[in-house]
Amino acid sequence: MIRIGHLLDRCVGWEQRLGIGQLLDRLPRDQYQCELATVAPETAHSLSALERPIRTLTPVPAFAALTGAIVGRFARRYDLDLICAWGFEAAAAASALEKSPLIVHVFDPVEAVDGAKLLRTIARPGRFAAACASEIVRRRLIEGGLDPNFAVTIRPGVDFNLLNRHRRGPMRRELGIERDDFVVTVPAPVTRAGGQFEACRAIANLHEIIPKLRLIVPGDSPEARRIRRFVATMPRADMWHHHLAGVSTESRFPFEQIVSNANALLVTPCGDISTTSIAWAMGAGVVVIGTAVYAVAEMISNKVNGMLFKHAPGRSLIGPLARCLRDHETHRKVTEVARGQAYEVFSVRRYVEQNMRLAENLLAGRPPADGITDSSVAV
Repeated sequence: MIRIGHLLDRCVGWEQRLGIGQLLDRLPRDQYQCELATVAPETAHSLSALERPIRTLTPVPAFAALTGAIVGRFARRYDLDLICAWGFEAAAAASALEKSPLIVHVFDPVEAVDGAKLLRTIARPGRFAAACASEIVRRRLIEGGLDPNFAVTIRPGVDFNLLNRHRRGPMRRELGIERDDFVVTVPAPVTRAGGQFEACRAIANLHEIIPKLRLIVPGDSPEARRIRRFVATMPRADMWHHHLAGVSTESRFPFEQIVSNANALLVTPCGDISTTSIAWAMGAGVVVIGTAVYAVAEMISNKVNGMLFKHAPGRSLIGPLARCLRDHETHRKVTEVARGQAYEVFSVRRYVEQNMRLAENLLAGRPPADGITDSSVAV
């Protein structure tokens, strides 16, 4: 029996929730026992959908050693063999457990740039690995000084059964979305670097010439609230739907439910972004329309499995975006290809098996990447 402690912090979001949930549901229970804890009490509520007890480990910000001791008591209580940290704050807290192997799950390449120094400091040969959700995350960690041997690319799992259930659900009806509306959403999490604000401005202008165009903004964040304030100034605010947790009626709709009911995912980042939203859009049969930055181009090829356009800072998105939104023939072709690729690359079964292999590698003293290949190589 392998006993794993999943340690979370304040950065936990829908990506971490789904990744942890897939492991809890799919790891063989006769081989793995999982315990959950958080060093950020405010996150416990957001993870209630996991329907598993989550221990709150109150951190001591001014005394990192004391926080490590608190995590140590958690590890000893459940006789944990390995710690999975879902965030850099959690990784720092777990680093005090020098005898326990540590896996740090990293989704966001922007956070990877800031967190690389920490991981470089706590990485221990044979006892550490960074599980990177995309190649751009792995690249940013290595550029930050992390030994490449510690960084392993494990693509997120897309739950196709979950997408199908959401697609048959009542969300569109409850939001008043008509059958012929063209629903656009943007990636989660909504951040300043993600460019969702500029995407929203473009959609607001395009609504005048594409009247059945609708937009759903997922999640709650400072940038999402900035978008909400912007929308409040618009003369036709009824075209917008907000998923602002605890504030709007759409708070019950997580990103995976929103994307399953959308027609397009609009990805217009200023630079690096997490690509998990793109993976789920591909699996949902939603056309991905985006700017040709590296993080997006890692996943999407123009007019093969999505639509890309060049965009220079300061220039309007409206022209190229309008052309992409109106090209429904290309939508049909690329979404079929993208969905087929998603079945191959983002299998939940493969995600779970690769995480099992990574844990077993560390516990056996093997190199982290032993027997693990990037699933995108096969496509």
